[in-house]
Amino acid sequence: MDFYHIPALIKILATFGVILFLGKFFPLYIGLIVGGAVIGLWMGMDFWNLCSLMWDFSRSSQSLWLALTLALILMLSDLLGKSGRLQRIVAAFGEISPGPKFTLVALPALIGLLPMPGGAVFSAPMVGAMLTENPAPLELKAAINYWFRHIVEFWWPLYPGIVLAVSLFGVQSWKLTLSQSPLTLGAVAGGVAFILRGLPIAAAPHDKMSRGSVGRFVREILPIIIVIGGMFVFHGLRMLVGAWWNVEKIWPDALNFVLALGCAISTIVVTNRVSAGKVASAFFNQHVLYMFLIIVGIMSFKGILTESKVIEALKDELADYNIPSLAIVAILPFVAGMVTGIAMGFVGAAFPLVVSLVPHGASPYPYCLLAYGFGFVGMMLSPVHLCMLVNNEYFHANLMGGYRYLWKPALVCIFFTIFVFRLYECFF
Repeated sequence: MDFYHIPALIKILATFGVILFLGKFFPLYIGLIVGGAVIGLWMGMDFWNLCSLMWDFSRSSQSLWLALTLALILMLSDLLGKSGRLQRIVAAFGEISPGPKFTLVALPALIGLLPMPGGAVFSAPMVGAMLTENPAPLELKAAINYWFRHIVEFWWPLYPGIVLAVSLFGVQSWKLTLSQSPLTLGAVAGGVAFILRGLPIAAAPHDKMSRGSVGRFVREILPIIIVIGGMFVFHGLRMLVGAWWNVEKIWPDALNFVLALGCAISTIVVTNRVSAGKVASAFFNQHVLYMFLIIVGIMSFKGILTESKVIEALKDELADYNIPSLAIVAILPFVAGMVTGIAMGFVGAAFPLVVSLVPHGASPYPYCLLAYGFGFVGMMLSPVHLCMLVNNEYFHANLMGGYRYLWKPALVCIFFTIFVFRLYECFF
C-alpha cells in the first residue's frame, strides 16, 4: 500500500498515538505540534506551507483571546491563595455546613471551584481531620477527597478544559456551562452510593450556625460570584448594545469572560490590599507561559486537521465501513484522559477531531457533553493524574488499592453521560 494512501482513520490513530507517546516524555504542546506536522506531511502538504499555516493558527485572534482568558483564570486562583481568601472561604464554610457527611462532599467540591495543579492536596488536610478517628481504610479516605474534589469539573467555567472546549466548539460559555452541569449529578450519585456508603461517621454534635456566618461566607466567595454573574451580565449588555450597533469587532464574545475575570481579580486586589508585586508575579509565572504554549500547540493541531482534508477523508471512511462516529467521539477522549491525566490533555488532543464529527446542522452541545464525560472518566482513572498522586501521598494510601473505590462511580458517570446525551439528542 502506498504510504500516502493509507486510510485516514489509520493516519489519525497513528498521529494520536504519537501525541500521547510524546506526552510521556515532553510537554503536551510539543506532542501537539509534532502531531500536526505528522498528519499534514502524511496528507501531502508542502512543508513550508505547513509551517506557515501553523504559525498563522497559533497567533490567530481566537488563540490570543483563549490565552488571555486562561492566564486570568490562573491569576485569579493564585491571588485567592496568596491573599489568604481561600483559607477564609474554607473556615466560613465550616460554620454553615449542616453535617459531617455533607461537608465531606461539599468541602472538596468547594476547593474544586479553583483550578490549581494538584488541588486535591488543599482539601486533603480538612477531609483528613474529619476522619482522624475513623477506622476507614486510608484508600477510602483518599478516594473521598479525590473524587468529590472534581465533581464540578464537567462544567465549571474557570477550568481550562472547559474554556478550551468552548473555544474549539465555537459555542457560548454560559450555554456549555448549563448543558454540561447535569453530569455533576451523576458524579455525586456515584460517589455517594459507592464511596460514602457505609462510611462510619458518628453523628457528632454540629456547632450551631452563628449570626452572620452566611454573610461571611458570601463575602469571602464574592470574587467567584462576580465571575459567574459577570459572565451573564456582560453577555446581556453585549446583546443590548448589539441591538443598536454592530459590536462584533470591538466586543467579541470572549471579552465577556475576560471582563468578568478582571472584575473578580480587582475585587481581590482592593479588598485584600494585595501588593503590585504579588499581582505581577501571579500573572507572569511559569504556569501562564506553559498554558500559552499549550494553546499554540492545540490551535496549530486543530488548524492542520482542517487544512489537510484528513477529516473529510475520515468521514467518508466511517460511512464506507459503517463505523459509528459516536464511538470515536467517546473513545478518543477517554484514552487521552487515561494517558495524560489532565482535562487540557484530553480536550487538546481529542476535541479537534471530535468537533469535526458533529453532524452538519446538529447542535454541538450533546457531542461536547459525550466527549467531555468520557474524557473526564479517563482522566479520573489515570495513574498519572497529579491530584491522584499527591492525594494518595498525603493519606499514605496505596495507588492500586484506591481503584476499588473509584471504578464503580466512574461507571455511573459513563452511563449517566450516555443517558444525558440521548436525552439531549431528543430536545436539542
